[in-house]
Amino acid sequence: MANGGAGQKRQASESAMTGALQSLQEEAATTKIRRLEHHRSARDALAQQPLLTPPFSVGMEDLPEDIQRRILSLLPLKEAARTSIVSRNWRELWTCHPNLCFDGSKQQSTDEDSMKIKETKFIETVNSIVQQHSGAVLNKFSIRFLLKKESSDHLDRWICFAAACKARIMDINLWPNALKAPVGKNYNYPLEALGSQDGPFIQSLFLKHVSLKPHSDIAGFTKLRRLHLNNVIINGDLRGLLNNCCALEDLEIFKCYGAWDLRVSLHLNKLRHMLISLVPTSSIDFHVTGLTHFEYKGQARPIVLHGCSQLEKVSLTFKAGSFERDKDLVSYAFNKLPAISAVKVLNVRADMIEREPVWTSQVDRLMTRPVYMFTRLRHLTCEITIFTRDANSHVGILQFAHYLDRAPELEVLQLHEKVHITPLNTPTFLLIYHADGLCLVASETDVVYTTGVGFWSGEATGLFSSSMGLHRLKKVHMSGFRCYRPQMELLCGILEKGATLENVTIQTNPYTVSSHNYESYIREWARHTSERFGKTIHRRILTLDKCKMR
Repeated sequence: MANGGAGQKRQASESAMTGALQSLQEEAATTKIRRLEHHRSARDALAQQPLLTPPFSVGMEDLPEDIQRRILSLLPLKEAARTSIVSRNWRELWTCHPNLCFDGSKQQSTDEDSMKIKETKFIETVNSIVQQHSGAVLNKFSIRFLLKKESSDHLDRWICFAAACKARIMDINLWPNALKAPVGKNYNYPLEALGSQDGPFIQSLFLKHVSLKPHSDIAGFTKLRRLHLNNVIINGDLRGLLNNCCALEDLEIFKCYGAWDLRVSLHLNKLRHMLISLVPTSSIDFHVTGLTHFEYKGQARPIVLHGCSQLEKVSLTFKAGSFERDKDLVSYAFNKLPAISAVKVLNVRADMIEREPVWTSQVDRLMTRPVYMFTRLRHLTCEITIFTRDANSHVGILQFAHYLDRAPELEVLQLHEKVHITPLNTPTFLLIYHADGLCLVASETDVVYTTGVGFWSGEATGLFSSSMGLHRLKKVHMSGFRCYRPQMELLCGILEKGATLENVTIQTNPYTVSSHNYESYIREWARHTSERFGKTIHRRILTLDKCKMR
């Protein structure tokens, strides 16, 4: 009976819910019908009345002139010029366009006759627009076209025009989309034109494949914030120019010749980013208290950055010179550049060269310890190319045990290693002279992974674990791992001391012979070492295709 009563109550409840749902659906249908009838009535009423027109309409010509100019300034120069067919007023307005950007780089050809025709057309186009321009203040003036020194008269006229219009940004690239520019045929950029106006105006200056004649008395650069020099021949005092750029925030000097001494006495306190790459110079010395990002590529040179306590990121690429045959350029970054000790993210690409490697039981004591601390370093990435006769006796990689001890706050370590094995019956090193003026050891096309030396079959001793204080290290990634003795010793030391480790990955590379034996041995070593230290070692195999792409 109790069950029967419960069933009746459930049926009654379901009937009530069904009835309520039907009522809601009927109400919604009624509301929809009423809405449609209302819209139909309104449409019929409008159809019976004459079409209403607004009391007025607004066209572009009715807007204030400053708003019209603002609208035109948002259009590319080519589109803005086309508006001249709309009306006489618009024909005058487009000549006030604030951005005159002439880019003919996509029109270039290897055929000499075609190039001459395109060059003539490009010059005529620029001359025509410059002549029609009203002379209003420019935001940007740029030239991107392969123009040689023979076009100097046109270039002088255009740059003087841009200076007269007080262009805030000037971008001159006279050799776009070219691998190698002819030597000695650069256009002489007239820096004096930027200082001939009433007060400084230039804020950004980008120059590529030109020549400069800077001097200490030059004027007009006290508002300059960004200076990029790319493949520029400097026939003068670059320091004199930089000493007049008190507002500089971004400085890039790439493949420039003539900057033999980069010692700048002016305190560039606003400088945030500085790049110096492939510049033959004897020394670098700047006062940069606000610097946050520094990049350098070239031979090891004295680098002094006074007062840079706010460094966030430093990228260093060192290349060995012709007489640096027994050189550890990685240690140069950690032992000879105290200016970078305050950095948070450090990227180092360098060579380790050891002609006669020797492994002894005292190798840990013989290593050089860094003389200063990296107290703020959080992320360390090193790409190392090792030149040696015996990869199992090359101890340079173990120097990292001391580097890690000097970085107590380090959280991420990425170590990428390439090994060049030089047989005993061949010259130790191949020195190649490059166009950038640097003598590099080996070339990019050399075989990196050779089979002259096999993996180490012994047990890692853990001699170097005492040299490391890894209190915060969480992630370790080692590529180019081939179970060489130094690699095994370093990783075992990290595993023993890294109490906070969360992820350890070793990445193996393709081999030319016996790949199965190598992979099997590395897999077994990773399993055994994981059990030994109680930490999982993840393995990644880099395929040959990915290796070539990298």
